[in-house]
Amino acid sequence: MTQPQNDSSPMERQGELLQDLARVMLTSVDLTEQWQQLTVAFIPDGEAWAGRIVVTDADGSSSGGDARFGTDSQVSLLLDALQQAAADQRQPFVSLRLDAERTGEDRSRIALGSKLNYDTDPGSFDGLGGVDEQVACRMAERFGDDRLPAWVQEKLPRP
Repeated sequence: MTQPQNDSSPMERQGELLQDLARVMLTSVDLTEQWQQLTVAFIPDGEAWAGRIVVTDADGSSSGGDARFGTDSQVSLLLDALQQAAADQRQPFVSLRLDAERTGEDRSRIALGSKLNYDTDPGSFDGLGGVDEQVACRMAERFGDDRLPAWVQEKLPRP
């Protein structure tokens, strides 16, 4: 795993952490020799994270499922660090989509893409995860109420 430099900017840390997260997912998901694309969407799940994993093979067939990552799992720790790096730039993201795709003739080359969601409620994975009062409170404790999107602030308990 890449060790972020103390003098690197939050944006550089974010890039390093995204690469680390992709490495973890690529080595922990059961990929066949024919895999073409790995897509993982992450949403908060209480004090940890949940993920929806989809693997698409070269023939277009796909498989996958949902996973819950424990609070001390490598995936949750990387996502927490990524969320902090995003907050250090502007505000914390509430969900993340990570795409890894084999490109061109050289199947060892992998293009990595990511999309951080700040502004819209990502919902849940059929009842797994999602931004509720517990998640909103955890984010407020970590980042401060004023750093949260308005829709997340609305989920905080009223005094």
